[in-house]
Amino acid sequence: MTRATRKMLITGGRGMLATDLVEVAARQGYEVTGLSHEQLDITDADAVQEALASLKPDVVVNTPGLAVDACEESPERGYQAHTWAPAQMASACQRLGATMVYLSTCGLFGDELRAYSEYDDVVLKTHYARSKYLGEEAVRQACDRALVIRPGWLFGGSPAHRRNFVYQRYVEAKEKPVLYSAGDKFGSPTSTADLAERLIELLEAQRYGVYHVVNEGGASRYDYVKCIVEAFGLSTVVEKVDSSHFPRPSPVPDSEMLTSLNLRFAGLAALEPWQEAIHRYAAKLKRLGAAGGPASVLSRSA
Repeated sequence: MTRATRKMLITGGRGMLATDLVEVAARQGYEVTGLSHEQLDITDADAVQEALASLKPDVVVNTPGLAVDACEESPERGYQAHTWAPAQMASACQRLGATMVYLSTCGLFGDELRAYSEYDDVVLKTHYARSKYLGEEAVRQACDRALVIRPGWLFGGSPAHRRNFVYQRYVEAKEKPVLYSAGDKFGSPTSTADLAERLIELLEAQRYGVYHVVNEGGASRYDYVKCIVEAFGLSTVVEKVDSSHFPRPSPVPDSEMLTSLNLRFAGLAALEPWQEAIHRYAAKLKRLGAAGGPASVLSRSA
């Protein structure tokens, strides 16, 4: 099979990661089909089977997911979307001889403030975390060619993506003189474009298993927001507060920082530091705005 004939199916095809992955995979010779939730409901096992039988993909990348708080409020929906549905998809991939890529989460660990590797014990504090971890296990059991990716706090795609944390904080910083952000919750801000590049490298190398894929370093939410404001050259003040300032139903862990031993073992380089990734992404949005593209709000308000 030549490079030009390889086919990739991305479920949740309108999301941030899917948007960047389509571009990266196409450059590497994949024929990419991205299907939105409206086009393919992953919880409909028959529809998934029909889609795979029709498209005959070599790689299926499963990106959809419910929000953390939504899973806490409706655990059943979380287990259906994150555990049961991916297991059915993985079984279909196994029958087809396809590779299954499962997007998991960084929220699988505890409150100790350190970066966690693939070999640390999980601490499943939320229904979201439990549904994702059980999804990992189910996918790996059902498909021999399974690749599980645990990403960091994702940002990227376009300004239209409602989960685009960087762009949303930019808009908020333009409207408010002061932003408040939690200084006691930590993670690894991660570019979806960088993640997409590393994902393709893992596929090319056929290195299956579990991988933490994050931009290097860790940050509190406060550090994250402060860097965003600086990247856009804004003078908005960012004040550090306790996470109780933002009450939510999910007992998310204090630390979602990740590091990857498996990438190193696979001979792949770590991603660049998260601060550099944010500055690069902010520069990209500014260019789009100056060109009158989808981020044109930047040129109008900057």
